[in-house]
Amino acid sequence: MNFLIGFLPALSNCAKARANIAFLPGNGRSASPPLTQLIMRLNLIILLTFLSALQVLAFKANGQTITLKIKDMPIEKALDEIKKQSGYSLFYEKKDLPKDAKVTIVLQKGTAEEALEQCIKNQPLQFQIVDKMIIIKAKERTVPKRTTEPNKQNRVSGKVTNDKGDPIPGVTVTVKGTERRTATDNSGDFSINANTNEVLVFSFLGYTSVERTVNSEQINVILTEHSGELDQVQVIAYGTTTKRLNTGSVGSVSAKDIANQPVSNPLATLVGRVPGLVVTQQSGVPGSSFSIQIRGRNSIAQGSQPLILIDGIPFAAANENVQMLNSAINNFNQGSGVSPFNTINPADIESIEILKDADATAIYGSRGANGVVLVTTKKGKAGKTQISANFNQGITQVRKLLALLNTEQYVAMRREAFANAGTTPTISNAPDLLVFDQNRYTDYQKEFLGGTGHTTNANLSLSGGSNATQFLLSGTYYRETSVFPGKLPNQRGSMLANISHTSDDKKFTVNFSGNYTLVENRAPSSDLTFNTFLAPNTPEFFDANGKLQWTYNGVTFQNPYAYLRETYNIRTNNLAGSLNASYKIWKGLSAKILAGYNQQFTNEKSLSPAEAKSPTSTNPGHSADFAKNQFNTWNIEPQMDYAAKLWKGKLSTLVGMTFLSRSNDRLSVSGTGYSSEALLENFDAASTIDATSAASLYRYNAVFGRINYNLEDKYLINFTGRRDGSSRFGPGRQFANFGAVGAAWIFSSEKWMQNIPVLSFGKLRGSYGITGNDQIGDYQFVESWSPPTETYVGAPGLIPNNLYNEDYAWERNDKLEAAIDLGFLKDKILLSTGYFQNRSGNQLVSYRVPAITGFTSVLANFPAVVENKGWEFSLSGSVDKGLFKWNSNLNLTIPKNTLRSFPGIETSSYRNQYVIGHSLNSIYNYTSLGVEQQTGLIKFFDANADNSITIADRQINGTTDPKFYGGWQNTISYCNFELQFFFDFKKQTGRNPYYYLYGITLPAGTMRNIPLLLNDRWKSPGDISDLPKITSATPGTQANNTSNSSFSYSDQSYIRLRNVTVGYSLNRKTLSVIGAQTARIYAQAQNILTFSRMKGFDPEMQNPTILPALQAYTVGLQISY
Repeated sequence: MNFLIGFLPALSNCAKARANIAFLPGNGRSASPPLTQLIMRLNLIILLTFLSALQVLAFKANGQTITLKIKDMPIEKALDEIKKQSGYSLFYEKKDLPKDAKVTIVLQKGTAEEALEQCIKNQPLQFQIVDKMIIIKAKERTVPKRTTEPNKQNRVSGKVTNDKGDPIPGVTVTVKGTERRTATDNSGDFSINANTNEVLVFSFLGYTSVERTVNSEQINVILTEHSGELDQVQVIAYGTTTKRLNTGSVGSVSAKDIANQPVSNPLATLVGRVPGLVVTQQSGVPGSSFSIQIRGRNSIAQGSQPLILIDGIPFAAANENVQMLNSAINNFNQGSGVSPFNTINPADIESIEILKDADATAIYGSRGANGVVLVTTKKGKAGKTQISANFNQGITQVRKLLALLNTEQYVAMRREAFANAGTTPTISNAPDLLVFDQNRYTDYQKEFLGGTGHTTNANLSLSGGSNATQFLLSGTYYRETSVFPGKLPNQRGSMLANISHTSDDKKFTVNFSGNYTLVENRAPSSDLTFNTFLAPNTPEFFDANGKLQWTYNGVTFQNPYAYLRETYNIRTNNLAGSLNASYKIWKGLSAKILAGYNQQFTNEKSLSPAEAKSPTSTNPGHSADFAKNQFNTWNIEPQMDYAAKLWKGKLSTLVGMTFLSRSNDRLSVSGTGYSSEALLENFDAASTIDATSAASLYRYNAVFGRINYNLEDKYLINFTGRRDGSSRFGPGRQFANFGAVGAAWIFSSEKWMQNIPVLSFGKLRGSYGITGNDQIGDYQFVESWSPPTETYVGAPGLIPNNLYNEDYAWERNDKLEAAIDLGFLKDKILLSTGYFQNRSGNQLVSYRVPAITGFTSVLANFPAVVENKGWEFSLSGSVDKGLFKWNSNLNLTIPKNTLRSFPGIETSSYRNQYVIGHSLNSIYNYTSLGVEQQTGLIKFFDANADNSITIADRQINGTTDPKFYGGWQNTISYCNFELQFFFDFKKQTGRNPYYYLYGITLPAGTMRNIPLLLNDRWKSPGDISDLPKITSATPGTQANNTSNSSFSYSDQSYIRLRNVTVGYSLNRKTLSVIGAQTARIYAQAQNILTFSRMKGFDPEMQNPTILPALQAYTVGLQISY
């Protein structure tokens, strides 16, 4: 309670900068060894789990009694009333209930059995109570005995279980074509009279019916759960629903889809699987990040990251780059870095939901402006204790390499480049021609990228429990090595503990989840992919003694193995815990609380010995860099939930509050002048030390509510509202109101739709709402200062960091959606089509100010409007022919991003970046008119006809936004075999290799190798070619204009076979021999094939200087007891 009281004034106090850091480097070493840290955190999780278990097990309540006084009530409503008062689950088939039957019950503090006996009195029904489940079914009709029977009936017995081997009580067993029937008991056993060759039908609600021919006196049956796609549970904000009854737009990825992919980062499992979601891998180096975007880019200058919740608790680091030092993971790619999602074990995830429209996201207020990602971890299930193990091993490799020139071709290319430049090769500018061995050849693609990485993944889990208490304990170890030379392992150890409890009277429920993960990743200090373009006759990198070699015949050259000699290591700890409890105060009214904590802590070090420095380096001695980055998030959300019948429908309401605190502490230390390499890990041994630190605190309060009304499962309406308070805005601007309304009409439930044989389901839905956006960083509305690197007249001072503006406020995002969902042929085919339109206004941008202020701009709101609109389609179908089953799912998104308005853009700092009426991601550059035949240079369109090419000649040459994208998932099973494969595709324009080869990164003609695809370049006057000439000259204006022209952009569309899984599940006979409950052998492959126009060039990353997405192949065994 003290925490909550202290939280309320937080918004007015949080602007004060925090000067102290909560951790110290400790002489370059961790506060405790990794093993000790792991044991301490595991003990903490076990202790919290144990204490939670004591709490929930201590909660005991008396059983429910039933009091009823009803007369001539429809039997269905009467049964529903018994269900409510008893707290039991109720199962029946509607066809078994007598039509228009009405019952009278008078009972005072009676039992469920007494109420049911009165309810079905004089009705052709019978009931059974099994483990707090009420099962209503039709009475068995007695068949008159015949004086003579043509066939003697046998007594047939057996057991009915689920696919995990657990008995299923209450299964109806019927002799097909007769009135003979019975039901299984608590142990799943049954016994019934049946003739030889008669057929027994086994049916139970929620399971697929099974038929068995009588050919023995013992028949055992396994029923598999059957839940149509429309009725599967779908996680939404602060609750669950089904796709049938959902008024919002939500996409889901299941645990099975996640498990079928041999990846270490959960974000990799989302690529192409959800309409409206774009997930892009930034690098193939283990541990690197993924970008996430839901329905386009909403903000001109601020963040577009979605809100990420793990079991309802905000993920501390969100999807930010947690890396502070340079390494191969973020080199040459500023958007990349170490992904915080590496600390989330994919094997622990039950489902991932993507919330997109206003109805689904508005209850999260400003945090949900860019969409919401809900990650739900696995929980224990009632039943006997089950031990499950999953082990797989595999390899990774670069899918396809660029074909480069051999030495003979390279030397000719270089001489051609000098001729084109009109200069003469010298030892200083052409050692590859005048000093290096002209007969030496090394394929540096194979040298640095031709290796094979290895993966190992082992998971062990223990789960089970009673109907009251369930538990899950899971531990995973993962190891992956790089394709670069050297082992360079990326390792992860994680543990998940989850316990759930429900009191006997069903009033109190609680769930506790705790997770700890330790990730340690080693990488080169630079991505070696860039060095695959070295001259093929570059000298040996090591001398006869195995030491790095930097010179050859007096000429210094680049040695990429220095990046491997430098040691880069990042260790990431993630500790998370959540508590979700509810108590039913009285009929329909519940009090709830969701509380959680998440800490993510990274510790980096980069050690650079003198041996790894070139003799020409400005800092040739030993040096080291250290960094620590810590995120902490507390979240508490008390809630009240009320549900009741209202008229002919169901009313449910929710009100709650959010108290969120998120802090980030950063520290970096650099040391130079070490006397010995052995002292590099101790920065105190450095003669010069440079340290910087920073801290920020973000606090957020909110009140939210939701009202949902469901009229006869036909008409649905949902209202949500939220009042947000954010510490990222100044006084008077901190609070704002947001809300949404969503509605749906299930028109297939109308009487006039009942006689349409093909259409089995139809729903129209729509939503409109307003959300905000506060992704602007902390403290930008206050004036901040920092010490300069130099002193003034020998005295230290402070300099301002920014021109502050305390009046800026929330960006505003208006979201509109209309959609139709259809089901055909008894929902075997499902089609969903939706149109969305999001408009984001009151944009926070850099506003130009006079230079007299000391700054060029200030952050301010501007009436610019960004629009994202488009169409989303999903089509799924299933074929079930006994042993053969095929499920297929196709999704497609057609988006469009437009800058609708930006008053005064011509005088703003954005005038050379954006054009009104076009996308924020437009290709705004020079227009290439092709290669001039006489000069071999790219000719550019002179848009303003002033006979010179300047920035004023730039035009819109398309956009890097995808024209459309999607995915196609297929699962085919036959007997015990299963094949799953998934394609994703994208139609897009993007950077081609020429951006780098004719620009300033890898200029063709300089001392860099080039791909064979440049062989058709212009070589002499009169040549007709699409590729310009090469030159040895230092890249200048022409190269800069070329890389910033339409010549450097082309069709980068692709279709990728993202994933294939083949599995075989052992049959019952084999399982009984090995004593297992289930067992499955499988093989998986990732990133197998890519179909695109540019061969050997990754159309997804579009950068030949960074490691592309790797192919992965694994084989494994999954078994449970």
